[in-house]
Amino acid sequence: MTPDTTSIDHEKGPTDDHLEKVSTHGSHPVSISEEHKQYLIAKHGTYDLDPLPSMSDDDPLNWSNSFKFLQLGMVAFHGFMGTFMASGIVPSFGKYSGILNKPVPTVSYLTSAQIVLIGTFPMFWVPVMQRYGKRLLLIISVLGTMAFSIGAVFSTDYGTLMTMRCLSAVFVSPGLAVGGAIVKETTFSHQRGSRSGIWAISVNLGTMFGALLMGFVAEYQHPKYVHVVFACVMFVLAICYLLLGKETSYNPNDLSRNESNRFKQLRFKAIFPENKITIMKFIEPLMFLLKPRVFIPAFGYTVMFMHGNIAMNVEIPQVMVHKFELGPQALGLQFLSFIIGTLIGEVGGYLSDKLVQWGHKNNKGPSFRLWVTHPGYITCILGLIVFGVQIQNIDHYNVTPLIGCAIAAFGLQIGTSPIIAYCIDSDHTKAVQISLFVTFLRQLFAFIGPFYYPKMFDNLGFAKAYGIMAALVGAFGWIATSCLQVYEQRHGR
Repeated sequence: MTPDTTSIDHEKGPTDDHLEKVSTHGSHPVSISEEHKQYLIAKHGTYDLDPLPSMSDDDPLNWSNSFKFLQLGMVAFHGFMGTFMASGIVPSFGKYSGILNKPVPTVSYLTSAQIVLIGTFPMFWVPVMQRYGKRLLLIISVLGTMAFSIGAVFSTDYGTLMTMRCLSAVFVSPGLAVGGAIVKETTFSHQRGSRSGIWAISVNLGTMFGALLMGFVAEYQHPKYVHVVFACVMFVLAICYLLLGKETSYNPNDLSRNESNRFKQLRFKAIFPENKITIMKFIEPLMFLLKPRVFIPAFGYTVMFMHGNIAMNVEIPQVMVHKFELGPQALGLQFLSFIIGTLIGEVGGYLSDKLVQWGHKNNKGPSFRLWVTHPGYITCILGLIVFGVQIQNIDHYNVTPLIGCAIAAFGLQIGTSPIIAYCIDSDHTKAVQISLFVTFLRQLFAFIGPFYYPKMFDNLGFAKAYGIMAALVGAFGWIATSCLQVYEQRHGR
């Protein structure tokens, strides 16, 4: 019979004669009462869980799977919109070049500026979220994004439009960073690969769907209507957060800090008052530059992302428009190849979780899930080579370069889920900071890349340039991650 959670004496707690030691897969064994054990069995079918949930229905770990997916789905869509908005303006570069009287490379900074800001500003948002919770600030985030997207609709010069784009990036940025934290707060360790994959695939797909769907808008309407779409979508997301969202931050040590009423959660109330907002909190994610267990796989993922995604995604307009004279709609359709490859690559998160489940039974550490990254790196390398060689050699448009795009996107996605899950598994207590660090590193290099890509193409040609990119992915991604995996496995981690 399931115990009534309202009758639990949280102050007295269970008596010693009813306690049992339970292993939590890498955590220290914890004491659990018979009542607590029966509660967990009723909720989850087992009490051998990592992490071990409290005996409360308000604990996000005890929510139903459908409700957990709803919360993750909203923040994943929030992350999707961050990259969707960055790339959604890409098919409009040609039109904006004429309207603003600026060359296309200058107009492209409207995207580049957003890329770096959505990677940097979560470091300012998240320390506030760690004290006050996430839901209210996510609502403020989407409303601010909506407001500045409306401002972009009425911008008539380059400077004003750039300002609106930058401010909307500042406000939309939390969605790209809190996904890992929400996964950590609502899931068990054997679920994190696939759940992290939902958030990660959303961020990756936003880049591609933005260019694909907004290509149709740019083909038939004034580019300002691209920003109208952004504003409308963010308004709908704000309503979803308001009516369907619930706070995932939960303080098990001071239950008075947890508010079960979702509308009372919209008050500024510190859930974790001990989390002071200091300068160190803002720069804390950067400490992972000195933590090889996180930095090596995160940098490998970054190198794979900036070449397997950005190098083709951002440069496709300049290559395709210049070489084949494609219009906005036809240009947007090129991104279908990325979408197909990314969706197929989502199998990586599922395989990662299966490996972890098998590894737990056979005393394997978290690094065991890195086996899934090897096919990811290899296929990303192959995709870059195929794209570079084909785009160099063809004189008339055909789809063969896009096969390379699909292969590279498949490799990127199949490697993304296990890398993010492994980084978080390396230190569960720093899940938020790790997510911030990975996002910051990825977006920083995604911003830097487009500054030197054109020079590589001009001086080396596409085949050699993408060959060098493939070599970089192999050296700093595949080989470096493989060395880390060998080292970690030798140390039983």
